[in-house]
Amino acid sequence: MKINKNIKLDFPWFQKNKGWAYLDSGATSLKPKCVIDAIVDFYEKWSSNPHNTDSSLTYHVTTMIDTVRSKLAKLINADKEEIIFTSGATESLNLVSSGLAPILKKGDEIVLTYLEHTSNLLPWIELAKAKQCKIVYAGNPNQIPTETDIIKKVNKKTKIIAFANVSNLLGSELDAQIITKHARKIHSNILIVCDATQMLPHKLIDVKHADIDFLVASGHKMCSGTGVGMLYMKKKLMERMNPIRFGGGMNNNVYCDHYTFASGPDKFEGGSPHTAGIISWGAAIDYLNAYGWINIHQHDISLKKYINQEFSKLKNVELLNYHCEYPIAIFNVKGINAHDVANYLGHKKIIVRSGLSCAKLTTRIINQPSVVRASFYLYNDKSDVDKLITVLKNIKKGDVIEYVI
Repeated sequence: MKINKNIKLDFPWFQKNKGWAYLDSGATSLKPKCVIDAIVDFYEKWSSNPHNTDSSLTYHVTTMIDTVRSKLAKLINADKEEIIFTSGATESLNLVSSGLAPILKKGDEIVLTYLEHTSNLLPWIELAKAKQCKIVYAGNPNQIPTETDIIKKVNKKTKIIAFANVSNLLGSELDAQIITKHARKIHSNILIVCDATQMLPHKLIDVKHADIDFLVASGHKMCSGTGVGMLYMKKKLMERMNPIRFGGGMNNNVYCDHYTFASGPDKFEGGSPHTAGIISWGAAIDYLNAYGWINIHQHDISLKKYINQEFSKLKNVELLNYHCEYPIAIFNVKGINAHDVANYLGHKKIIVRSGLSCAKLTTRIINQPSVVRASFYLYNDKSDVDKLITVLKNIKKGDVIEYVI
């Protein structure tokens, strides 16, 4: 696949929105033309449900989904049969928490961090309430958690450790392999749940090397269409886990008062899949592979270095996450509410996000009630940083009031 030297030319959004800077890729990424074409091609040429082998056309759709499953498996070094398609990371994490309910008993412990997105927090709180388990938070609520902080919370009562290996707000990183290795020295049967939603668009992870049990990701954060996600689940756990969607495709034999489950990922993919979304994810993976994961990583580091450099020149702005290599900048303008700043930037054709980006327990870590987050991806460059810096350099409280909605 050919990648344009000016990568913005691959993304129609920039042609449709001239003069705009898109700095919200941590929420959702833009889509290259090849991904949009894959979606259009599916609806124009195929537009049928998979799991139908009665014609060559419908059978081809089944093989297309199977191909994307293989691409995702290769991306994280998993077996194809360990990849389950979902609607996104939220459904994936709900599937895991619900499926693990039978193994928990009163007094068991679940280890989390204060950095978790609510999608990796609320399902565990609900599970703990239902099973009378205890939620244990790693580290100090006033500091960024480390691998050691997590490991220190592990004991014989610990059943599950669930964490994002890259924070969607701070961009800080946790090494899944270190956590797994040391936690299992304390308790060999601990289950490790890794939310790779923010990491996987930027950097690959080897699930076998890290020896994690579950990994979740969302396609729309890595250039696919929306509404599609992935759950990696170790094969040996599939028989123990129950699905959360019951209906067509996830069963083998059905009787008047009982039924049997299908095997492998089919067991967890009841109903009609989001076929166009899945196919678009395959096209997105091809695009990212062609760009090169080393190139993505080097671009991230270079851009983040430039972001830090330019923010350090601003006297009226405080950057709160200098020390991460992911291209995320969270900041506040002195004396101005974060939501007002984001709204003002929006009127200046700069798309950012305000609040805590669903990571609401981080408020004590950053000692701020809310922040502005600018998150960058492979299609961003120094000119996008410059546009942001220019507006922030000249922002005044009186200016913001004019644009408050």
